[in-house]
Amino acid sequence: MKFIVTLLLLFTFTVTPASAATASLSLTKDRHYVYLNFGDLKNVSKVNYTLVYNSSSGQKGFEGGFKLNPKTSRSSRRQILGTCSSSRCVFHRNIRNVSLDATFTLRSGGSVNVTKSLP
Repeated sequence: MKFIVTLLLLFTFTVTPASAATASLSLTKDRHYVYLNFGDLKNVSKVNYTLVYNSSSGQKGFEGGFKLNPKTSRSSRRQILGTCSSSRCVFHRNIRNVSLDATFTLRSGGSVNVTKSLP
């Protein structure tokens, strides 16, 4: 009986709950910007992401990332789908097949990958 209790205690302390970190993306109606939303970040120390999309001039994309303090639970980013120089922006046209790949580095040392896409 003592062996079974010890085994149950060992199992209880070695199992950790999975992170509920989330990622979502949405496009503005004119498809000039994409909003990246990250949530449930209490157990996350760092977020890295890659966004790839097709435009009339070919495949485009960008990478980003940020570190978090333990009190942060949500974070959002607005990203232009185009290029800017000298206060002038040129938007990519015919945006489609938008794909976000986010990697959440957990405070416990593991990581969780989330992929989202839009047509």
